[in-house]
Amino acid sequence: RVSYEPNSLAPAGLHEHPTEGFRSFSTGDAGAKGRVRPSSFADHYSQARQFFRSQTAVEQSHIAAALVFELSQVAHLHVRRAIVGHLRHVDEPLAARVADGLALSSLPDLPPHSVPVLDMEPAPSTQLIGRMKPTLEGRTIGILIADGSDGAMITAVRNAAVRAGARVQLVAPRIGGATLADGTTIVADGQLAGTSSVVFDAVAVILCGEAAQRLARDSAALAFVRDAFLHLKAMSVDEGGDMLLEAARVPRGEGVVAIGDEGRFLAAAATRQWNRE
Repeated sequence: RVSYEPNSLAPAGLHEHPTEGFRSFSTGDAGAKGRVRPSSFADHYSQARQFFRSQTAVEQSHIAAALVFELSQVAHLHVRRAIVGHLRHVDEPLAARVADGLALSSLPDLPPHSVPVLDMEPAPSTQLIGRMKPTLEGRTIGILIADGSDGAMITAVRNAAVRAGARVQLVAPRIGGATLADGTTIVADGQLAGTSSVVFDAVAVILCGEAAQRLARDSAALAFVRDAFLHLKAMSVDEGGDMLLEAARVPRGEGVVAIGDEGRFLAAAATRQWNRE
């Protein structure tokens, strides 16, 4: 049931001898057998240090936040402190950031280590952000609409996105779609309450004033634009969309573009708005 030892689920299973290790399978081969571990196995920190210091500032921030999040799930203080102690061998500023996120009153002592930690040349090839291609190929743009939305605006955004290689999905308060300003109906690909903006690479919000006022009281609509902003997505909004952003207290700024400037929106949609952090 388990692939590690010691364990409490299969105490009678094969396990390591305290002094002799695992017993080798008997074979007819002549000669002595030996288990030799390279000295590099004693270096537990150099590669981690190289990896962390090779990342962009944004990626380092994400790593620190992830460590705080995961260690916050650990119930015992002494375990949290022990891990932060190991992080000191990796990078002192990283350990300090994680310690602050865990509200530790002081940095724990450095745990003993067998070999010196090496300062190796950075390896930019391990980055994600620094190597991402600014393209819409394979990306998906979500357009939030409702009754009274401008069909011409929807068409303009959708056609421009498709030409750039993106997929487009319409999100509306009802899965059946919406009745547009010109009286035509359009079917939605997702219902607002069940389609979070986090599943899209960028979003556009095209709403008439009445719909914007109505959705300003809808928690799913407020979360749609808030999450898009907080997850650093490019956003394109018309006048009604701007009203919804105001209701959600989403600030204007980098990557928030007015409907009609499709070129600028799609350029922003090809990446994330890292400076928002």
